Amino acid sequence: MKVLNSILLPFLFLSLSGCATLSYLIKLGWHQGLILHESIPIEDMMRDEQKNEEIMKKIQFIQEVKRYGEERLGLKKTGIYTKFCEMKSPPLYIITASRKDFLSPYYWHFPIVGRVTYKSFFTLKEVINEKKNLEEKGFDTYIQAVAAYSTLGWLKDPIFSLMLKWDEPVLANILLHEMAHATLYFKGETDFNEQLATFVGNRGSVEFLTDKFGAGSKEVREALDYQEDDLIFARWIDWAYRQLSEFYENPISREEKLKRREEVFNRIMENFREIKSQFRTNCYQDFDKKKLNNAVLIAHRRYLYRLDRFEALYEYLGSDMKRFLRFLKKVKSSKENPHTYLERWMEERKVTFNQKGISVPVSLR
Repeated sequence: MKVLNSILLPFLFLSLSGCATLSYLIKLGWHQGLILHESIPIEDMMRDEQKNEEIMKKIQFIQEVKRYGEERLGLKKTGIYTKFCEMKSPPLYIITASRKDFLSPYYWHFPIVGRVTYKSFFTLKEVINEKKNLEEKGFDTYIQAVAAYSTLGWLKDPIFSLMLKWDEPVLANILLHEMAHATLYFKGETDFNEQLATFVGNRGSVEFLTDKFGAGSKEVREALDYQEDDLIFARWIDWAYRQLSEFYENPISREEKLKRREEVFNRIMENFREIKSQFRTNCYQDFDKKKLNNAVLIAHRRYLYRLDRFEALYEYLGSDMKRFLRFLKKVKSSKENPHTYLERWMEERKVTFNQKGISVPVSLR
């Protein structure tokens, strides 16, 4: 029981957690404990001469990104990414839900992290059961497979084997995104936390890749292509969100909204197909194959909305990531809603918002 308690306590802080029932916590703790038990120290892998050379290069690359994030960007030093875990399937699945007649996310409430807009499961069977339960209650749902997650620095999150399939720009972005979660976490502000981590992953990865490979390198160009695609997708999903919001505001019955919304979904997806040729990478090429509903839009918008605030703040603070993170720690210590704080602070200083390159975690694409 002592081992179980040592697992459950950190899981109260899991950034991808949800319902605070005892059975749910026990399942999370058991699966996380299994992952940690099966993880191999990086040092042991380095001594194994039979290990694939490409795997070793990726692991060394991860260590470089981690050091850069801690020493150059000011991210919190933790024991993450010091172990390796072989996985044949995604280590985690998350589910997002929404009302069908309104763009309103379903919230799960958790004692310490507060309310969250998605819930995590370690097995596909469990997340599918949650999906069935929510749909029986009349909610839209959307499941995403996740190849990386954060326990906010409370546990030694391992390197999962699936992460090694990403190229350097994607890998650096995701690593710094998860490290940002361990550095700053605002209770009950799921979207703010994800958008902040997205910005840090975006900016930090470009800085790291530029220092390592050079400003004109293939790696930096690829990272910028990903960001340009994200910017295009961000603008499109905001447009789609507005289209649906305006439709749901019509003074018609719920039954009529549910009947007619499929026409709106079809128009929205037709518009997406028209802009597909603008994408430089394949990140969003299959998006139009999804069955669109409210939860799908909410889940993707979660990582992209209003990131212009972070870009403007970052530039105002001298494009200094350490200074940027120190400022946000002051925002957190104020206990004020972070959205309200930033809006007021930036308005007082006449800081303008300019939409720039934005990146979303590729593990959630």
